[in-house]
Amino acid sequence: MNHYSTEKIHIVYVIFRLEDDADQQIYAKHCIDAFSFYQSLSKLLKHLKEIYEDQNLIQKCRCKYVALKQLNKSFSSFYSKFTKIFSFLNYDDITLMNNIQNKINNHFQNALSVCLIEFSSLDKLKIFLQDVNNK
Repeated sequence: MNHYSTEKIHIVYVIFRLEDDADQQIYAKHCIDAFSFYQSLSKLLKHLKEIYEDQNLIQKCRCKYVALKQLNKSFSSFYSKFTKIFSFLNYDDITLMNNIQNKINNHFQNALSVCLIEFSSLDKLKIFLQDVNNK
């Protein structure tokens, strides 16, 4: 018997019951709104299983994160890989915004260097870089 009127309420309940590392991992997955990121309880549970099934996953992600460079990939392809890797790491937005600037290719670095905008979040920086990509 399901005690929750919707799957979203069930997801919220599970997220609020998490503690320590699991809580930090879910929060890191989407700092802004973890509840809407998971479209189903099974996706949330699958993500937790991925983390805790492979004890070396965090270390592997750190290595991939250090090695990640955009090179000639499209920005969307690069950013997709970037978010997948950092979702397993516990980095704050400021660290990610500083790091992404060193990981993007010269075209995007040049666009950032002439840009006079101070970005307040990773999301705003991503939108700016997507606009540069589309021009």
